[in-house]
Amino acid sequence: MLCLSKNVMSTKKLRTPSEVVRKTRSLLLYSKNSLDVGSQSTELSSLIRELKLILYGDDYSEPSTEACAQLTVEFFKEDTLRLLIIFLPKLNLEARKDATQVVASLQRQPLPSRFEVSRYLEANLDLLDILISGYEDPQLALHYGRMLKECLRHQIVAR
Repeated sequence: MLCLSKNVMSTKKLRTPSEVVRKTRSLLLYSKNSLDVGSQSTELSSLIRELKLILYGDDYSEPSTEACAQLTVEFFKEDTLRLLIIFLPKLNLEARKDATQVVASLQRQPLPSRFEVSRYLEANLDLLDILISGYEDPQLALHYGRMLKECLRHQIVAR
């Protein structure tokens, strides 16, 4: 049985960090404008899990610095962070947890990606209002609170 699952895993096409971010962004945009979120929910959860895997690695490998940097640049270049934060209430609990970890990890990326994050946050301070308003919903408060905490690690946001 273990051999079978390894073969299934090895036949899965690996996507680049840019491809994962672009696919996530397109699904978030589609779902934002669609009334039928359920059909896209499973794929979106899988993509968010894949983002998390790129940023954190897995039991067998550490995350690639280059892949993390590429993912970070792509994530902020197309305003995917905003979409993920806005769409968070529509995600299932596991996807919310993964999305929260993705946002937290993006905030802590080493230099030069950290400058990318700071510039983005400086240009999008209104995201803090969205994160703060997330405290109104008890089911989302923990997730939004962790994201806000990570944002406040940047001097420009803390000011």
